[in-house]
Amino acid sequence: MSKQMKPIDLRKLAKNFSEEKSKEDLHWQRNDAKFRAVHQRCSTYDDFRNIVAAAHLRPLDRNETLTLERQSLAWNQPAGQNSSPSSSQIILPSESSLLPQINTFSTPKNVIEFIQQWRRIPNDMKLDYLHQLKNLEHIFQTDIPTDLLHDLSLLYHENSSSNDAELIVNILTNLIRSKRFEIIKSFLTKKDQSELDLLFSRLCTFANLRFSVFLLRKIYL
Repeated sequence: MSKQMKPIDLRKLAKNFSEEKSKEDLHWQRNDAKFRAVHQRCSTYDDFRNIVAAAHLRPLDRNETLTLERQSLAWNQPAGQNSSPSSSQIILPSESSLLPQINTFSTPKNVIEFIQQWRRIPNDMKLDYLHQLKNLEHIFQTDIPTDLLHDLSLLYHENSSSNDAELIVNILTNLIRSKRFEIIKSFLTKKDQSELDLLFSRLCTFANLRFSVFLLRKIYL
């Protein structure tokens, strides 16, 4: 006669899952902070350790910053929590010092490193960042960031330079060689296709690129 199975304790199971999820989130937050600390070229180990230790803290939003300026009080709190300001004071760095500088990023070796850097760079600096990359075909060999095509359409404007246009054409050409290009292409929405079509139209304003853009349009659309 088989033994009767004990009922599953759902509360205990949920608690264990929550604890493991918190540990995993903290692990990835600290791992990302290590990349950030290395790219910022910390001058001492203490600076490196402080950045990693503060990985779980979320940045202050604009309303909180304005409130702190009025009260002359600086504070922070764990990410995902909405607790009230603590009485302990922490000196906050200036806003400009929090922005990543292009020269602090090393050349990404693969698409994962590219995504980690790309998402931390302000939009007005992304084209400058792309201009510095020399190994595009290698970076996107195995995969393509899902938001890259959308970002390229937004970053390139009608008044962009010919150098920017050549850069975009070069990137779009290298993406075709990616192993996942056909998969990414199959998931393009009507909006994505419309944005790409507009991008190709803008790129055609440069006579030396028109034939390349014509071929790219045929492949992408």
